[in-house]
Amino acid sequence: MTNERSLRKPLSARRLLAGTAAKPSAGAAAIHYPSRQDVIAAALRERILRGELGGGSRLDIDEIAATHGVSRTPVRDALKQLETEGLVQVFPYRGVEVTTLTQADLEELFSIRVALEQLCIGRVMERVTPQGLEGMRRTLRRMDRLKRRDDAWTDLNTEFHNAIYDAAGWPRLAEMLRTHRVNIERYIRARADDLGTHRQQAQHWALLEAMEKGDRPTASATIQAHYMDTVAAMSPPAGGAG
Repeated sequence: MTNERSLRKPLSARRLLAGTAAKPSAGAAAIHYPSRQDVIAAALRERILRGELGGGSRLDIDEIAATHGVSRTPVRDALKQLETEGLVQVFPYRGVEVTTLTQADLEELFSIRVALEQLCIGRVMERVTPQGLEGMRRTLRRMDRLKRRDDAWTDLNTEFHNAIYDAAGWPRLAEMLRTHRVNIERYIRARADDLGTHRQQAQHWALLEAMEKGDRPTASATIQAHYMDTVAAMSPPAGGAG
């Protein structure tokens, strides 16, 4: 069961929620503020990704609404949004639970992700600019200076992969890949020490080099190894619990 502390929104979310009532001054350009649904979804997503709300945790709509000072409607909409991302599951007559992925689920999701990434990279090599490649290179150089797989490394890792998705120029494909990343990220964070950085960073550089050369077979093989190595590192040891 969740409690009030586990659902309390961070300061950034409180500021965003307060901003929804603000109006631009006369003559000022219209400013887009996130909706209450977006703020609630972001707060819950953050807690799921950080493991504060583990798999199987029950989410009480009334409790969430009271914590955020809103009606049930934006909470329901936020939970529907998280359900499309695979982070929660709504059960008729039972309520809402944070999803738990099995090892088979992870293998399936990563296999789908590899196929989507290979499609994306093939597209990138047809249209990426030298400036785009240089931006990816700068990100990898910043990652090289980090020795631990902490939040800073994770943020830069996301930045690198997002740059690849955006360079493909297919927003629907980019959105699909980002949704997969969000769903899996909580499990990767939990195994950060096991995954490390050295091997994955070497694969990042190999992938960038293959994209620069237009070497599609090497790029395709590198991205497959990149994610399958992650699955292997997250798998239980032989003979262990599944």
